[in-house]
Amino acid sequence: MKKTFTVISIFMLTSALFPNRDLTYRLEYQICGSAVSRLLLVIPIRVYYDASAAIDLKVRPGPDGAAVFTYAGIPRSAYIIRTLGFSGKTLALLSVDQDEAAGKIFIDQLLLQWQKQTPEFSERVKTIKKFPHQLTTTGPEAFAFERDGQGYYNNFTVGLEPRYKYHPAQIGIYFKIFPTLAELLKLLNHRFTPGQASAPFGPFPAEWTGDGLDFSDSLNRVAVLLEKIVRSKVTVKQKSPLRLHFRIAANNSEEMEICGESYPDVPLWKGFMIREIFRRVRLRQADRALLADELWMGVRNSKGQGGFCRLQLKMIESEEDKK
Repeated sequence: MKKTFTVISIFMLTSALFPNRDLTYRLEYQICGSAVSRLLLVIPIRVYYDASAAIDLKVRPGPDGAAVFTYAGIPRSAYIIRTLGFSGKTLALLSVDQDEAAGKIFIDQLLLQWQKQTPEFSERVKTIKKFPHQLTTTGPEAFAFERDGQGYYNNFTVGLEPRYKYHPAQIGIYFKIFPTLAELLKLLNHRFTPGQASAPFGPFPAEWTGDGLDFSDSLNRVAVLLEKIVRSKVTVKQKSPLRLHFRIAANNSEEMEICGESYPDVPLWKGFMIREIFRRVRLRQADRALLADELWMGVRNSKGQGGFCRLQLKMIESEEDKK
């Protein structure tokens, strides 16, 4: 009898969380950073890096109240736009899309936008190298993961792979955008609800402080996917844990919005610090279904060099959202 009651309870919970089995979410990230300096006071260093990818996902109920997200396509080109070497005179643009023609248009527009918005780098570029890729899938699942009842992400499968258009020729530049997307999701694996609340159904106090967080391992795993030299030259070590201070930012009949923020200035590596970090979670009021889960992290040194990481998992509810 007890087992039957448990099965019925899980069924009712998942039915409430997923009344529409055709829900679509979009997962996307951007990592952007730059540095202008001099080596030995003489040699100029000018480095720029910007990477971004987005994936659309279908969701279905999983075991024990989990949500299973599976690949449904990519809404736009994934790309890396970066300078090569120390001088910043060569720009590399790596891209991949399901539609080669649409991808070319997107990348041409991206390049024009970059040239207008970053003249301190674009005006010094003498050579532009474009590396178009084709989207391939290895294994039975293109991209998938689970989100458990406490909001933790796990059980990742990454089968998406950009393949250089002129394969087997090699370009010698890392383009591991989809594994990076999976690793970044793990940055969200920390509690965003108060300890005394029966997550995810509350009730919640107006404000609370989260757990102590050390992102060292996660940041190191992401870093080695961005640049091959990082594996042997850079090890991130967060000097002390940080804590997010959460509050209920919005609470109406339709949704609840939980915002967490921290300005820790905690050292990571050679003067670079986590300057600020924000977490925003939006839940549907009726059943606490996830509407959006977002993270922003700013990493800079005392000279303002560095950049940011932005990650968002968002329910797409209209055609306008899908654009």
